[in-house]
Amino acid sequence: MNLKTNIPELDEEQEDLFAAAEILEAMGNEPGMTTTEFYTHMLMSDIDMSMHERVFLAAIAIETMLQRGTEEDYETVH
Repeated sequence: MNLKTNIPELDEEQEDLFAAAEILEAMGNEPGMTTTEFYTHMLMSDIDMSMHERVFLAAIAIETMLQRGTEEDYETVH
């Protein structure tokens, strides 16, 4: 998917999120994945080394959002 805006920072963040999501999906949906397992999959991917830190942080953001969204006591602030 190629979504581009006129904001380079946003485009970079989108690219990182899509790359992280692709790795996470390839790893499956089983809980208990470690950071070492994720990084191993990222090393085996074709993601440029200069992007590794950003993609790693994007994966943490995705997993955090998913975890927060599945908590039973989730309340909105509206």
